[in-house]
Amino acid sequence: MEAGLSGRFTIVPSMPSPQRAESELDPATAIDDRWLRAISIDLLGRPPLAPERERWLGQPLADVLDELWGLELTWGHWLDEQLYFFMLIDQFRPVGTSLDELPERLQKGTLTAGEALHRIGLSTSFDLRNPGADTFVTVVMEQFCGVEVQSSRRELEIGKGAYDGRAGVFMGSRAKSQSDVVEVAAGHKNAARFLVGREYERLTRAPMSKRDRARAGKRLHREPGAYPDLAKEWMNSEAYAERVARGAPMSNRTWVRAVHVDLGGAPPSGATTEALRSALDGLGDPAPLRSTIARMLLEADGTRAPRGPELGDAGAWVEDVFQRLLGRAPTGDEKVAFSRVASETGDGPTLVLYTLLSSPEYESS
Repeated sequence: MEAGLSGRFTIVPSMPSPQRAESELDPATAIDDRWLRAISIDLLGRPPLAPERERWLGQPLADVLDELWGLELTWGHWLDEQLYFFMLIDQFRPVGTSLDELPERLQKGTLTAGEALHRIGLSTSFDLRNPGADTFVTVVMEQFCGVEVQSSRRELEIGKGAYDGRAGVFMGSRAKSQSDVVEVAAGHKNAARFLVGREYERLTRAPMSKRDRARAGKRLHREPGAYPDLAKEWMNSEAYAERVARGAPMSNRTWVRAVHVDLGGAPPSGATTEALRSALDGLGDPAPLRSTIARMLLEADGTRAPRGPELGDAGAWVEDVFQRLLGRAPTGDEKVAFSRVASETGDGPTLVLYTLLSSPEYESS
């Protein structure tokens, strides 16, 4: 911790030891706050709620992953990530459509990840987002199969013809309609390979090797229901352990959910999340607005910092907020300094929370 102007201070991130990643690879290892926060953010789109933290903290990694991948909430976040990937946000975001049933069906195993993407491609929102034969077929080829259209002009022209109702062999299969274009691309072996590659990178924040992508893609193409098992393997890997150890910057929509959960104990409404996310996404540097949002929440009922007798043991409170917000214990110097600030004045806890929430370490959970 370093002293700043007017008595303020900032957090110097605690760097994990090089041994940290490898020591956590055993799926039987009990997870700590750092792991639980990372897993929850990646699979639920937010930090754990208090009951979830109580339930999962200290449990074996494999058990927590099994439980999380069995939740409709996890699949709801997965679908949200896919819609964001396909740029189905703002005015193109599906509302009150058949896509609403996908998380429940994915959770029950009556629908696979690939089938869910197929359904997205057939949605009205996807069609409106990508109007016209050229745009539609280009996006389908690129976002379903990772095909570089500039080097596949012939396939693009055949796909455009099929979009307009002219029969042809598109990507190795017969197609004569817009829906055929989506079905052929969604079921192609390249779609499975592209999906595992981008999902691996979404979870681990690292690129997947060509060899591993080919192997995992082949498995998913052969076993369409294998996606959750593959995801659990990735989250048991050294690559994911390294992601946990170094942290990962939160997107604006994740940060909005995180700051509400960390201060108020509950995620914001979907409307609030989208409104704040849209405002933050529209800025070249969202840091000032993030700071303003944090200040507003710290002054609002239900998210206000404890005051006076509510604080109790300042040292214990500091320990708890460090664990919950940063996934680690404070250093000795940090505990002494933050405990002193928290107990000296009525707005001391507010200053502590604001400092943590404004730190680069918080934004890389």
